[in-house]
Amino acid sequence: MSSNYLKKTRIVYELEYTNNFQLIGNLLLEWKKLRPDNPELKSAAQALANIGVYVAGMQMEAEAFEKICSEYRSEKLKYQKEALDASEKLNNYEQKYFKETGN
Repeated sequence: MSSNYLKKTRIVYELEYTNNFQLIGNLLLEWKKLRPDNPELKSAAQALANIGVYVAGMQMEAEAFEKICSEYRSEKLKYQKEALDASEKLNNYEQKYFKETGN
């Protein structure tokens, strides 16, 4: 799968998560206004907050991982190009050297 497809898919999933989280959060807030002393609603609100913190942490880790991988790929390509350039220079030198020495 292409990287762009995965990024677009992840964005759609993140938007869906955000909308669902907001929907449930707003419902819990409305219900808590109606029944502020309800322990189940307090627990549900706390659980939703914990889920939000967990998902935010996972998203930050995924972004950091993607950044590290991107930097790694860039460095790898840079060193591959340097190796290819060095190989070409060596080949040119060898051709010139053997041409001049007749070997």
